[in-house]
Amino acid sequence: MNLKYALCLFAVACLATSRTAADDITTLDGQKYENVKDVMLKPNGLFFVTTTGGTMKGVTVPYNNLPDDVKDKYHYDPFEPGLAFARQNQPIVLSTNMAFSLGTLEAAKAKAQAEKKLLGFILVWDSFFVPAHPMGQGSNGGLAHFVDAFHNSLVLVFVHHENELDKIPASVKAGFLGPEEGGFAPNMAVVTADCSQFVCEIPFGGKDSTGAIREPIFRQKIEDIKKFLKEQAHREQEQNNGSGN
Repeated sequence: MNLKYALCLFAVACLATSRTAADDITTLDGQKYENVKDVMLKPNGLFFVTTTGGTMKGVTVPYNNLPDDVKDKYHYDPFEPGLAFARQNQPIVLSTNMAFSLGTLEAAKAKAQAEKKLLGFILVWDSFFVPAHPMGQGSNGGLAHFVDAFHNSLVLVFVHHENELDKIPASVKAGFLGPEEGGFAPNMAVVTADCSQFVCEIPFGGKDSTGAIREPIFRQKIEDIKKFLKEQAHREQEQNNGSGN
């Protein structure tokens, strides 16, 4: 993560600072923090000050180690920082190393599973990898917008239109060839971490696409993603409850 990106996300996170009465937080790995206060959303996790055993210290816990009720309490939304940063319209030099490739798909799947994220496959052409502004018009601007908006909330994989369309999983093909894409790239197919299930397609927004056109589309699709994740969590909870009987 570059410094400008980190500082911008930090500024956005400061708006969500919570200075409520002291509380306790127990992480998914069983660590308990007592007398928690000065809670702040940061790009790399939930920061807070805790007093345990008479010692005060600052702690940052990764979001994937926090229960859903804790994340909900402090209004964590993994998508908002990226959307906010993209609106700053900072220039970005697009390069293929900004995402995984089909050649490193197994590593992308492992990362998505470990971080409990979905995979976002972005269809690109080689000509897109030039300097661009995320709110700008054109395919390179669209790619910059996808990267800025989603690279922290999803695990991204680039798929090159020139020679890789015949190598993608079936779930990804359902997005790239879906009804909303309309023949324009970049566009994104969001699938589960194991690539077994298609979640939604996020289109480019048409030939006149700009950041102002794309952001409402992104937000609509983010709601679809959140709905899927909520239903997935509910199914997993029911399975866990069933296996415990």
